[in-house]
Amino acid sequence: MKNNCSAGIQQRLAWFLEPTVLVFSLCLVLLAIGQVVSPGFAAPRQIINMLVVASFLGIVAAGQSLVVIGGKNGIDLSVGNLVTFGAIVGGAMMRQQDQRLVLALVTVLVLSFLVGLLNGTGVVFFGIPPLVMTLGMGIIVAATNRFITGGVPVGGASPLLRSLVVGRLGGVPGILFWWVLIAVLVLVLLHNSRYGMNLYALGSNETAARLSGVPVVPMRIITFGICSLLAGLAGFLYLGYLGSVYNITLGDKYTLASVVAVVVGGTALTGGTGGYRGVFFGAIMLQLLESLLITLRMEQFGRNITFGVVLLLLIFMYGRDKKLRM
Repeated sequence: MKNNCSAGIQQRLAWFLEPTVLVFSLCLVLLAIGQVVSPGFAAPRQIINMLVVASFLGIVAAGQSLVVIGGKNGIDLSVGNLVTFGAIVGGAMMRQQDQRLVLALVTVLVLSFLVGLLNGTGVVFFGIPPLVMTLGMGIIVAATNRFITGGVPVGGASPLLRSLVVGRLGGVPGILFWWVLIAVLVLVLLHNSRYGMNLYALGSNETAARLSGVPVVPMRIITFGICSLLAGLAGFLYLGYLGSVYNITLGDKYTLASVVAVVVGGTALTGGTGGYRGVFFGAIMLQLLESLLITLRMEQFGRNITFGVVLLLLIFMYGRDKKLRM
């Protein structure tokens, strides 16, 4: 009887420590704390505003999660520069004209995807570590951003793009619908497609995956391509949120934040495990935490320390979860 009781407690604890459940619970806790500290923090309008800000990180982290799940120390440090790239190229081509929106979007997606393919090619064919390859590519993209702008604002979002991103349907901003749509597509890709099955196999054991027929080379290259494409798309949508681009480093904040969101969401940096459900709520949790710390008027260095402590605590708890399930 005692053993059954102990097993039941362990099962309940393991369920609570499941990344998606844990991160979602932390979101609720942060909302409750924020409401106590600053009444109105958890008001529906305020929650929607925080979700809007979190959506761009959530889209970037979707691509980052694919690269991390693929294993082999997969990580993409060029995503922040690609966010800026998507906004700058989109604005420069659109020039606030609705009729140029589709061409601008296609151009951003194609060019971003090509950058990702170059990242994947460098990693696969030349053996360059992903950290180094994507960092170098990020520097090239940043230089391209500076060249395009010449240090001054260029173009801007068309009225239609603005409407699609910040326009409201039933009181909900359009960007949240786009984020949910992208989340559904990523979840289907990971859990209901051959690509997802191959990606998890690749991240778990590359040698075994190759022997079982997984096309390792194209898988890695395409995964980096999808990651870059999503980063560029996030930048394009961010342009619709801002209206115009004045800051050529506007996407830099998403580079490490996307990695943190992936880890907080329960995806192991070693690859082969995890998924986007936890990452989705991880992006929301990070935004809630930042909003709470700003409400508390905490300085940037204090916010950075808090983020680091929370990240380490979650990693420790996920480690305990693995032991409980053994």
